[in-house]
Amino acid sequence: MMEPKRKGRPKGSTNRRFNKVEMEAFIRESVKKIMGEHLSWTEYQNWCKRQSFGEHRCNEYWKISWTSIREKYEVEKDKQISKHLHKYWELYDSAVKKDDITNARQVLNDIAKLMGLNEAERINLHQTGEINFKFGDEQ
Repeated sequence: MMEPKRKGRPKGSTNRRFNKVEMEAFIRESVKKIMGEHLSWTEYQNWCKRQSFGEHRCNEYWKISWTSIREKYEVEKDKQISKHLHKYWELYDSAVKKDDITNARQVLNDIAKLMGLNEAERINLHQTGEINFKFGDEQ
């Protein structure tokens, strides 16, 4: 006698599961792929599916990869700013020694931008004025 089919979701998945080490390696590879080849979400999905993952798992790895990217670059952001500032000051000193005032001024401008010292120009939105329309039938 044949057993009737069970209704509902099947028990478990037939896809291969990663252990923690494999998942971390795959996330590192994903980050390299996303940043190196500038993959969009759709392109990443297609790449993931070629690795024989389902759509749900691709989304999960996409989110984990981007979290990793944000954390990495947020930590390194301060270091990068410091390195840039150091290089800019070297350029400034070099320009001043060569008596190149134009480049020295431009370097100071770049330093101010990098440090956020430039304030956005303010626009006065509360202006009043008068607009006259002439349609040609007036004298």
